[in-house]
Amino acid sequence: MNTVVAYPSSNNSMTKQLEPSVLSTPHTTRRKSSVSFDLPPEEEQQQDEAEKKEQELLSPCMTSPTIDINAQSVPDTMLVALVDRSSEMRDLVRINEPFFAKIANHLGTTTKWTRFENTLYCERSDMSDSDWLKRISRALQSAPSILEQFKDLVGFIPEYPTMDDDDDDVNSEPAFSHVDLTLIRSKLDRLSQENYPQFYINCKEAMHESKHTYFLNLLKNSNLSDEIWASEMHHAFKDHANLLEQFQEIVAYETEQEERVY
Repeated sequence: MNTVVAYPSSNNSMTKQLEPSVLSTPHTTRRKSSVSFDLPPEEEQQQDEAEKKEQELLSPCMTSPTIDINAQSVPDTMLVALVDRSSEMRDLVRINEPFFAKIANHLGTTTKWTRFENTLYCERSDMSDSDWLKRISRALQSAPSILEQFKDLVGFIPEYPTMDDDDDDVNSEPAFSHVDLTLIRSKLDRLSQENYPQFYINCKEAMHESKHTYFLNLLKNSNLSDEIWASEMHHAFKDHANLLEQFQEIVAYETEQEERVY
């Protein structure tokens, strides 16, 4: 609808019709929503290179060269960082001679060192890492700091029990229950408190004084037959199954009965 505006005049009143606004003209050309300018060739090339570098950073796997990595699966039974345990153990002994000289000093006798050395170089196929570490731990149990250094040296990997392992422990009998205790009677010097201080401490703390004294006397009693001695020894540990198992394990090690157990 056109707008009419009246202008008063001294003569005759007249009207003037305004022309349609340019903004309301239907045929007016619409403005572009945005304006772009072409970059100079040099700047355009720089922008392309910048975008390419950004893409490389965002997607390194797409543009970086691939590297082949030789990986080897490690079984759950491997508890030390030695792939070829026997061979690498020999290298470790050679490189760390002062440390192993300290172990030999601690063991005291050539016989004990020879037995310990045989264990060190035992093939994994003949003795699992778990059994290997148990044997070494028993030999060094009176020197916990040396044992910890040894574990660090071989790259000990802690063994975490699973639910299946717990079930097996509940349903199976103690590993050393079939050890012949009487074989230690001729080697009592190996059961000294200097060699196994923690075991004797455990006995003293767990047993009543009278039973503890009885155990110590029984241990050295050479007048009893093997059958009676073994029976009395089991009776002494009647209420201390854990101590009995520790004792059986020590006897197994000192009388070399472990091969029968494992």
